[in-house]
Amino acid sequence: MEGIDLILKELQTLNQRVQKLELNMATKDDIANMATKSDIANMATKSDIANMATKSDIANMATKSDIANMATKDDIANMATKSDIANMATKDDIANMATKDDIANMATKGDIDQLNKKLDAITTQVAHNTEQEIILNDLSQKVNDHEMDIRLLKRMIATN
Repeated sequence: MEGIDLILKELQTLNQRVQKLELNMATKDDIANMATKSDIANMATKSDIANMATKSDIANMATKSDIANMATKDDIANMATKSDIANMATKDDIANMATKDDIANMATKGDIDQLNKKLDAITTQVAHNTEQEIILNDLSQKVNDHEMDIRLLKRMIATN
């Protein structure tokens, strides 16, 4: 009987191991909704996603709502390029330019035209005055000469 007891004991041990295995085994119902090999055949592997961005990498990136009001390619297609504006004034150039207040009391083209007319009139008057001065100087010299002649004549008459 000892052999039978030994066999029974072994059967009981095997039975306990089978029961433990059955407790840890999944049933058909347990695996019914699990993915099959064909379901995961085209999925990415760890090496496929090793260089992909993480949540923290993209946390500070712009969202669709952030860029919703940004210009599109069509919006900027007709805008000026750097070469188009290369010779245009800079902020510094404009900052150093005269303001409306600065030029408010400056002469206008009409003012300058009026000054040019006055200058022309003065130039004409100076030319006329110069001609008259020459004539006056000439007459003054003649008067001086005549005075000298009169004195000489008076002396000649007085000495005679």
